[in-house]
Amino acid sequence: MLVKQVMLENPRTLYPWQTLTDACEVYRRQGVNCAPVIDGDGKVIGILTVFQVLQALQRGASFDTPVEQVMERDIMTINEDMHFNEVSNLPIDRLVILNRQGRLAGVLTRIDLINKVHSALEATEYKLAVILQSVHNGIIAVDARGDVCHFNAAAEKLTGIPAVKVLGRPAGPLLEQLGLGRVDPGVDAYLGRFKVGEKALIIRQSPILKDDQAQGFVLVLQDISDLEDISSQLDSVRNLNKELAGVIQSCYDGIVVIDRQGNVERVNASYGRITGMDSPEEIQGKNVTELALGRHKHLLKIYNEIMSGKSLYIMAVHTDEGAELIFSGSAVAGERGEVDRIVINLRDITELNRLKEEAARASAELKELRARRLAGEEIIAESPQMRRVVEQALRVATVDSTVLITGPSGVGKERLARLIHRYSPRADKPFIEINCGAIPEPLLESELFGYEKGAFTGAQKEGKLGLLEIANGGTVFLDEIGDMPLNLQVKLLRVLQEQVIYRVGGRRPIKLDIRIIAATNKDLKHLIAEKKFREDLYYRLNVVPISIPPLKERREDILPLATHFLNRFNARHGTRKRLGMETCRLLESYSWPGNVRELINLIERLVIMCEEEVIEPHHLPGELMEALGREGWRPQIMEIVSLQEAREATEKELIRMALEKYRSLRRAGQVLGISHSTLLRKARQYGLVVQNCTNAVQN
Repeated sequence: MLVKQVMLENPRTLYPWQTLTDACEVYRRQGVNCAPVIDGDGKVIGILTVFQVLQALQRGASFDTPVEQVMERDIMTINEDMHFNEVSNLPIDRLVILNRQGRLAGVLTRIDLINKVHSALEATEYKLAVILQSVHNGIIAVDARGDVCHFNAAAEKLTGIPAVKVLGRPAGPLLEQLGLGRVDPGVDAYLGRFKVGEKALIIRQSPILKDDQAQGFVLVLQDISDLEDISSQLDSVRNLNKELAGVIQSCYDGIVVIDRQGNVERVNASYGRITGMDSPEEIQGKNVTELALGRHKHLLKIYNEIMSGKSLYIMAVHTDEGAELIFSGSAVAGERGEVDRIVINLRDITELNRLKEEAARASAELKELRARRLAGEEIIAESPQMRRVVEQALRVATVDSTVLITGPSGVGKERLARLIHRYSPRADKPFIEINCGAIPEPLLESELFGYEKGAFTGAQKEGKLGLLEIANGGTVFLDEIGDMPLNLQVKLLRVLQEQVIYRVGGRRPIKLDIRIIAATNKDLKHLIAEKKFREDLYYRLNVVPISIPPLKERREDILPLATHFLNRFNARHGTRKRLGMETCRLLESYSWPGNVRELINLIERLVIMCEEEVIEPHHLPGELMEALGREGWRPQIMEIVSLQEAREATEKELIRMALEKYRSLRRAGQVLGISHSTLLRKARQYGLVVQNCTNAVQN
């Protein structure tokens, strides 16, 4: 068979000046994953694959990038008249085929080879069925269930039993009729000479093996008066042996077959791959004693264990490179029951164990992530800044625009996102929070988009829905969006643009109807400059930006928040704690680097640890008091005056500022840490007059 008989003829081509958009259109229309690139004279100068396009886009290329900047120039070309066998084993995913004039004739991909092999396999199966019907030997095949699945014409002739009476029926009665009795399906043996009717037959049994497990057996019946039939039987056995060799070579696990004397009879390519051998055949024919000091020393240990009387021996091995291997040795008994051969199976479970560990960690993190409450209390906003933030949130809640919430850690970005969802038309639909920095990067894509069954090692058999698909109809809150890997940013951009996702390992588009709210405490523009965040994704997310200021910039919220959390923890712990006036002043003066989260932790600690009912300054943590000391204000002193004059001037100015700001003697007194009666007396002492002030001071 020639290459031109299996190649894709007259493939669509690209010119070097065309763009990646043109390439994608070619892939879509033709259903291919590559396209040859030709110059103006029709000469092949390169090839462009889907993988190269994706790599280029990930590195920052656009769909307007010319093909010549991305294409692979180092290509292999072959002649269309070459024989199929000359190229079938080449380690190349695709080949460019030229005709006798050196012009492009077609493309041959690995899938073409697979299809051809599949066709050849079907033809072989058909030929095998024809051969089995035409051979002179009687062939009786019994499947794993013990039913007769093949009974050829020669078997009918030799036994005198019509095939219709035994096919598809249990083999037990047939075996008894032949004088065999009970047969062990795993035995490969000569069963002996039998008298069936007027014919003397010799019967040979061969197990049908798959992964070293018996899936049934074949009985070969031979009339011993016909020597030619005996020769035919030997040919059949050779063919079965050849098929067995093919099965061993195709196994993903490493397989080594050792005879009774310790000589390596067979070794497959997978054994070489796992052990790092370039050519596994280099140990074939050698005795295990010759391999005792090298990387194959485990073969000798297993051989000795099996020969000592064990029918099965399993051992785990950790290599110097950190790989974990499992060796298992099984004894194959001969006709007399003695050990005839030893089959050793080798499996590399390093990757499987790593995936299991990562899945366990991710499962624990996701369980905590999904267990968060879907509703919370309303946001407390006394300051103008926070009131403006809440107003923005409520306004944007009524529409379906994408929102980007920014602000330092601990200010309440997640609570604001829940507020937007609660007052949106999607309030009765799911609210799914995804912390892009908490889920390990290898698992983030499958958690976001889900995966089809068998998409990767360790995947659930039935596949899994992704969080985006679970949130369909509702709101997705992408927290810590600045930590999302670049490769997933491209896919998220497509979700924002098209509201369509593809599961990992899937090809079917899944239409979504979700609202995206993102949040970050990082400077995304700075990340864009460092090439760590996509600029196009930033503008897609930043449709409605909402910035939450830190707690130190909205001090009017400190005491209302503190009171709110104090009431919550009092109810939780059955206490009646309250804040002293001086404590309130200190809490308002503190800079709160941890923002609201730090305030919550402090209030709970004070409720639990404080023994008195009133929480006074000496109950506050030492680190907070030290920070207050470092953050304390320093008055500007222009000249040296007496301490008495400085004290009075400072006191008068503080009272004046407090009265002007709060317009309330009681509130100003709380801030200054004195009673309102003391404040009134001192205000009169300094001759201060404030209009429109509750309990205003009058001269």
